[in-house]
Amino acid sequence: MTDWPEGSLRSFWNQHAFLAGSLSSALFLVLGATLVKEWMARRDEARLRLVILVACGALARAPLAQRRAMWFALNGGHFIEDADFRLAPEAADQIRTILARHDLAEVKENDAINELVVPPGVASRISVLAADPKWAQTAYDLLRECSHGCRVIMARWAPLLTGTDKSAAILEEIALQSDQLTQVQVMLLRVARGRVREFQPGDIDELGELWRKEFANSIALEAALTQLSGKRGPDWAPDGWNLLEATDLEALRAREPVGERRSMRLYT
Repeated sequence: MTDWPEGSLRSFWNQHAFLAGSLSSALFLVLGATLVKEWMARRDEARLRLVILVACGALARAPLAQRRAMWFALNGGHFIEDADFRLAPEAADQIRTILARHDLAEVKENDAINELVVPPGVASRISVLAADPKWAQTAYDLLRECSHGCRVIMARWAPLLTGTDKSAAILEEIALQSDQLTQVQVMLLRVARGRVREFQPGDIDELGELWRKEFANSIALEAALTQLSGKRGPDWAPDGWNLLEATDLEALRAREPVGERRSMRLYT
């Protein structure tokens, strides 16, 4: 190639065979290193995709458990447990007792999902239940246990998901969701720990709004993680959508298409 086009350097290379061989070897090494580097990058990318697929399926359990805990705290019914998310029998009995004391019917989550009943409005339930200090205590304990389970799952997957911007962004969404749940707990804590005897009307409204948005976020995040796991296609409609209030469902649908770059949560 160095002889092109006249071949004027041919005699030079003939006289310096060692240099020619060294140059050829160097070029081969550079080309080989480039190919190996590209192969390793593709291999690492494939591994990352696999990690994300598996991790998202596991991480989706955190917002799903949060959705179930928040639903049960307001509506009772049946709480589906797993190894990381348990409901103490005493807490379940207490929620049912409080609902009965305030003449609030229990509503099973599955009945709302299957459209057998209309989900009760968050504001209407909070306006009654938040006036009961015993409910604030029980709801706080329930959400605290849920937060602990979420932190366990995050800690389990953090070492594998902090290596790249893409995977770290997924972990960040879970962390932000957990932080928002903590905000709900902090509001409940004031009454649950007796710092104040009862919520003021403005506090109840604020709690209701925060609760509704965090509940909607749990549904949106669980759906997004499930899709990233590859378990559902792009046209899949999550069953949790049937638990949302009309305003939240409309806002969630307005965010489509799924490929648009945005937060996995509805309210940020």
